Amino acid sequence: MTSNSSTKPFMLVIDDEPDMLRTALVAQWPGRMDLKVLHPAEVEHPHLARADLVLVDYKLEHWHERDSVNAVCCRPENGLALAALLREYVDRSPVERLTSFALHTAHLRQAQGRLSLAEASAQHVVARFNNLEWVFPKTDVSRFNQMALLADATRHLPLVWPTNHDESAALARRLLNLDHTASWSDRCWRDVRECQPPIHELAQGGHGVLILRWLLQQIIPYPCFLWDVRWVAARFHVTVDVLNRVLAGSSALATDLIPLRYSGILSDFLGTRWWRGAVEDYVWELCEGDLGRLRAKLNQRAGVELEVLEVDHPVACLGPDLQPTERFVSAKDAVNLRPDQWPAFADAAWMDIATVRDDPDLRAMVDPLDEDRITRGEDVERRGRRGDAL
Repeated sequence: MTSNSSTKPFMLVIDDEPDMLRTALVAQWPGRMDLKVLHPAEVEHPHLARADLVLVDYKLEHWHERDSVNAVCCRPENGLALAALLREYVDRSPVERLTSFALHTAHLRQAQGRLSLAEASAQHVVARFNNLEWVFPKTDVSRFNQMALLADATRHLPLVWPTNHDESAALARRLLNLDHTASWSDRCWRDVRECQPPIHELAQGGHGVLILRWLLQQIIPYPCFLWDVRWVAARFHVTVDVLNRVLAGSSALATDLIPLRYSGILSDFLGTRWWRGAVEDYVWELCEGDLGRLRAKLNQRAGVELEVLEVDHPVACLGPDLQPTERFVSAKDAVNLRPDQWPAFADAAWMDIATVRDDPDLRAMVDPLDEDRITRGEDVERRGRRGDAL
């Protein structure tokens, strides 16, 4: 049984300037989502009881009812504090439904508080530290579609998770839409299990929204059992531009990649993702480890000669802000970092050695097993400079 069997999700938006926001939001989802935009002073229990997604503005500056009260405990300072209060009401409500909570803000840096984060990672990290599912910056034009995806995903979660482990795992596979008939299905499911989905906690009565939080905060933002286009391009030894042109066309290669795409809950939330195990199986079937054969087969399936990366064992690199780039280098010219929020089960966080070497903060994140590769490179450079001087 899902949290609500009707097809339209309902979003409750709480903002201190509701009239201004209402007009902007209503135009975004014609017929796709029901919407109620209220001032904090107008929110009542029935509004919360209907909501699949509660979206709270961060800065609440126009709230006379709050400001006229002297007791500190009755004055939620901002949207983070208000969301925490409302979540308690929802979790203790006798109404059987699941509700996600998210922050809506033009002040992401302030919402971070004492956290020091790059803006792109701040969204899911701030959410995780504040008992939220997501943070939507008002500057992000994709946020409206993401809101609808989150509300819809919440509505289609089961109210009660099976207590039997096998049934619980089967439900997780269905939510992820992992095709059990595909040759790569078992491999992908092993990859999922390595990423510690909260199946056991859900089977023991955990809140169903945990599965969304796991996807949003630990899986989709990182390369793990799902890959974004940069990691797929690196595996194919082509640039991102080349792969995007293939995907936009109708070649046999583009057709081959369609069933490898992730199409489960929250698919396309941060762009298209592919099943890593499915991509790996596809590459192996094409070439069985022979790079020359891989290039020939890809050209054949694409119907054109693809521009390839002239790099041995290319890896997708992070930039100095720890966000993925479209730059690929050889694995021998990169080191593995251990950023604070990077999940232990995710693929390696690669960065080219030259970038790391010149930044003491990045050097402090280098995996201990790779530290000597930094110093070896410096020794080679010093010997080269002494040789030039002689």
